Amino acid sequence: MKIIVLLSTCFSMSISLFLANHVHALDFNDFSGAAGTLQKGARVLEVDESATTTVPTKTSGLAGLLMQQLGVSQLHAEGGAGALFQLAKSRMSTGDFTTLSKSVPEMKVFLAAAPPASPLGGGGMAATFLEIGLKPDMVQKFIPIMLEYVEGSGGSTVAAALKSALMGGM
Repeated sequence: MKIIVLLSTCFSMSISLFLANHVHALDFNDFSGAAGTLQKGARVLEVDESATTTVPTKTSGLAGLLMQQLGVSQLHAEGGAGALFQLAKSRMSTGDFTTLSKSVPEMKVFLAAAPPASPLGGGGMAATFLEIGLKPDMVQKFIPIMLEYVEGSGGSTVAAALKSALMGGM
């Protein structure tokens, strides 16, 4: 019984300390706001915003688009796109890939998220997707979204070069 009382007291003290550090009581003698009028002398609690946990916002850019349209995680979006960009890099001229990289601001993130290149090239892309936890049929779902994104950010010439690199030998 003493242990339960002790634990209960410790828990109550922890809550009190948290509230003392993160919640402030404000006195308003006369407050009129959008929510209505508070009576004279009413006390309003204001929560310290820094005490709350921040929920990350949805990723934007190509990764966000892949996540939204395909329902994949950020890790899978970045790894899958990275594997496909890695393949494109091996098949494009340096100049074309540099132009492509300028139209995809997150290119370094994608390439870093990709597993090592398959010695089978494009034919091994299904195996690469399996390695990062994606079904092999996702390869064909990633490509049109990536092409659409690149066309919107870099133009049709860059998208055509990427398409040629990705579809050649697949």
